[in-house]
Amino acid sequence: MMHPRTITTFSAGLYLASSVAAAPLSCQVACSAAEIPRPVLFGAEIVSLDAVEFRNQSVATLQGENVWLSYCGVNITYIHPGWNDSINVEIWLPLDNWNGRFQGTGGGGFQMSSGPLGLASAVRDGYAAVRSDGGHTADSAADWALTSPGNLNYPLLQDFAAVGLSDMTILGQAVTQSFYGEQPAYSYCNGCLTGGRQGLMLAQRYPDLYDGILAIAPAINWDTFLVTEYWPQHVMATLGVYPSPCELGAFTMAAIAACDSLDGLEDGIISDPDSCTFDPESIIGQPFNCSSTSEGIFTAAGAAVAKAAWTGPVNPYGKLEWYGLNKDATLSGLVGTVAATNTSAARGVPFPVSAEWIKWFVARDPSLVLNNITTAQFFRFLHLSRNDKMITWHGLADQLIFPNGTRDYYERVTEAVPDVQDFYRFFEAPGVAHCSGGPGPQPRNELQALVDWVEKGIAPETLLTVNATLNGVVPGPGQALPTRNICAWPKRQRYVGGDPAAAASFTCV
Repeated sequence: MMHPRTITTFSAGLYLASSVAAAPLSCQVACSAAEIPRPVLFGAEIVSLDAVEFRNQSVATLQGENVWLSYCGVNITYIHPGWNDSINVEIWLPLDNWNGRFQGTGGGGFQMSSGPLGLASAVRDGYAAVRSDGGHTADSAADWALTSPGNLNYPLLQDFAAVGLSDMTILGQAVTQSFYGEQPAYSYCNGCLTGGRQGLMLAQRYPDLYDGILAIAPAINWDTFLVTEYWPQHVMATLGVYPSPCELGAFTMAAIAACDSLDGLEDGIISDPDSCTFDPESIIGQPFNCSSTSEGIFTAAGAAVAKAAWTGPVNPYGKLEWYGLNKDATLSGLVGTVAATNTSAARGVPFPVSAEWIKWFVARDPSLVLNNITTAQFFRFLHLSRNDKMITWHGLADQLIFPNGTRDYYERVTEAVPDVQDFYRFFEAPGVAHCSGGPGPQPRNELQALVDWVEKGIAPETLLTVNATLNGVVPGPGQALPTRNICAWPKRQRYVGGDPAAAASFTCV
């Protein structure tokens, strides 16, 4: 792989730390469309390029903070002739403290980016950054999925799936080089959910663009897992029963209570979900309460729904088609319900992306093309340059994306490429929910671990995780936050004694 190149970061909420000194800006041009030439993109036509300078601009970041930034904002609109698309790309270039790297920002669901929030988070840390709308700006797929009833909008689907990712990177690289007078030093990719899928797609289809990829909770096996996410809703509709959020939450708490200590420490986290054999049917008829005013009795229907969410879809021949959630994941993400005293008024609330995929993409054109795309992409991983590095971590309490699906992907890569750990490592984060949150400690500085691997050759055996609370309580002044190390797959975290808040009390086995 040739240097220098571009850093691409698809982030849904990660703090991107930088340790590279600000690059010299002696060759930096004015933030003006007259000074920044229109880049060339094969197969596309640049319609417009605009540039506006912002000084001391107050902007919000993905982390929920407001920061003051000075940057050059470049907007590019382009088309693919014959595709009837129009794509907008936005690039933010730090005016004073560029760190010599470049990030691309990605999104979630059917959105290609996280909007200005992702750009602000990157520029705050000294990166030049880019985002793309992929040719559609609406949250709902209903506005772009079909050209007419029964006919998929394949150009926009290709823009969303892969083409827009490459385009965005090439345009971002070119504008960054034109503005600063030099190419970025390294290339990285980082993201969660759709951003994680984008990272894996880039690694497989465009392996020459990036030095490192951090793909978190990737929404991969897209055609399979999105339909699978609807399975608990189908079970509830078939039974004609919609358990209350209170009962569903109580099933989760019962599972945690039964399996918490399997790792040797009771801390409200299931660190070894594969060993958790808790059966929801074992507590049917027992009482539960969610608050002083909300209580009930575990029902057979509730147990069936919980088991469906945990097991995954089983076909009429008894074959498990895909994975379910782990038992400590919040069920409300996929098993959303509106409970009512009048049973006929109760209903399910499906995860919107799953419901829209089935409605607008599968039911309208149930061809095998989309299924083949996802399956075939795995084999492209064989072309990943051994000079590239990639890290994926996935929270084991993820309530929306199935952790076992990510593990399955990594195991398939391992089967095809036995020396996979030379360039790709996978970590499971016990107790962490979808991309962040949950009772488990959150991975920190994982992008820096990727940078160290790419630039210094230091392969990560563990990732440091930090919990914002100590036994559910925010630590006081002088109290250190609890830390743990999560382990590179297939090793697992195990408590060996000592202070549960100290990383040294855990080992990888």
